[in-house]
Amino acid sequence: MNRPLDVLGAPGWGEVDARGLVQPGTGAWTLDWWVGASDRWHRASQEAAVRQSEVGAGAVVETRMKVPDGDAVQRVWAVAGGGGPAVAVVEVGNEAATAFAAALVVEAPGAVLAVDQTGVAVGGQPVLAWDRPPAAAAVGRDAVEAVLSVEARAGGGVLGLEGKGRDVAALVWPLPHTARLAVGVSLSRGAPPTPSDLPDADAVVRGWQAHLDRGARIEVPDEGLARRIDRNRRRWLGRTGRMETADVGELCGLSVRLDHHGYHEDAAMVLDEVAARWSAEAPAERLTAFAVHHDLTGDEQAAVRFVEAVAEAVEAAARIGAEVPLGPVERLLIAAGQDRAAEDLRRLDLSPAEPPSEGLRAELVADHEDELLLAPGFRPVWQGGPLAVYGLPTRFGSLSYAVRWHGARPALLWELDCRSGQQPPTLRVPALDESWSSDEPTGETLLAASR
Repeated sequence: MNRPLDVLGAPGWGEVDARGLVQPGTGAWTLDWWVGASDRWHRASQEAAVRQSEVGAGAVVETRMKVPDGDAVQRVWAVAGGGGPAVAVVEVGNEAATAFAAALVVEAPGAVLAVDQTGVAVGGQPVLAWDRPPAAAAVGRDAVEAVLSVEARAGGGVLGLEGKGRDVAALVWPLPHTARLAVGVSLSRGAPPTPSDLPDADAVVRGWQAHLDRGARIEVPDEGLARRIDRNRRRWLGRTGRMETADVGELCGLSVRLDHHGYHEDAAMVLDEVAARWSAEAPAERLTAFAVHHDLTGDEQAAVRFVEAVAEAVEAAARIGAEVPLGPVERLLIAAGQDRAAEDLRRLDLSPAEPPSEGLRAELVADHEDELLLAPGFRPVWQGGPLAVYGLPTRFGSLSYAVRWHGARPALLWELDCRSGQQPPTLRVPALDESWSSDEPTGETLLAASR
């Protein structure tokens, strides 16, 4: 499985495959890594003893390769280079007890590659930059065979750092025990900065955690699920940097996921892109995304900003008889001051569709016209463990609740910060206690014993 390399709000992206092969989103070239140990060259893409993990919800991809006396470790992360397009940092470290040589191999079939003292260019476009030049380098298939030789593996390569050739370039650094090398890798157009000018892995993990914390907080009694929640959220946020590669339907689905998890500013940015792409494509999906954003934020300014795109989507939906979430769209039109358009919507006799309710959010909350269901998809395996949500967006306002256990009886604590002008709903928790309901915005109660 390939793991994405992307940056929140920055253009450009790439991928890391299961063995650490890095490829930019353009697919024009790849960057592989090899290790020359005391016995032989170990090529990560071909070795059996390679394992991979993610750090910081996937912000850093770590690939380990077994070599004599320990591990060679590659780490890859993406950042916005100087506030511009996305770049990656590829770092190789020696966690073996003895020294080895590390090679980075750039392959770009059919292209001219050039190596100099500062980095590598493919087709005249700089793609690699370093702070510390390699000890040996070669360009072209025949020359690469020479640089990946016994002499280079032992750290004695003497080939120069100036040259051009086709298809492939190899670069070799000697790495003593605990030493590391790093290169900056372009994921878009433009020369990549050197690694010393970019954030390190720890800073990237901290930065992503700060972004994740902007959304609703969800605590589940399942560590694997908790990790998947963070990983999925990071990927959704990262996709805002490569919206140009997605079609309208994909962007609408991305916006809904972001809104469901409380990332409203990011969702609005995606919807701005959707609104800018006038087309008859995916009218139901567009209406759903705009309506979900309004329902979960109550943002009247956004409703006004998107109302023209909504009107276009209504016309397109009417032409093909698409099913649309009529109630939410009508609420958006009224909030934008378009009462006449709301009346026209009712006269179109469009088929109604339910607002999207899927994924984890559907298990945690369900918004209806006059009631709010808490934990409607409560999983049996969660029984006895702590479940809590904080700041989860709903049509009525921001919801927080927690389920704690007293033996077989669940205790429910809740707080609904109702939006101004919104009629408070009835709260129910049928998955845990079918008989319980409340009209109070805050409270706590001991529910019936779980069966």
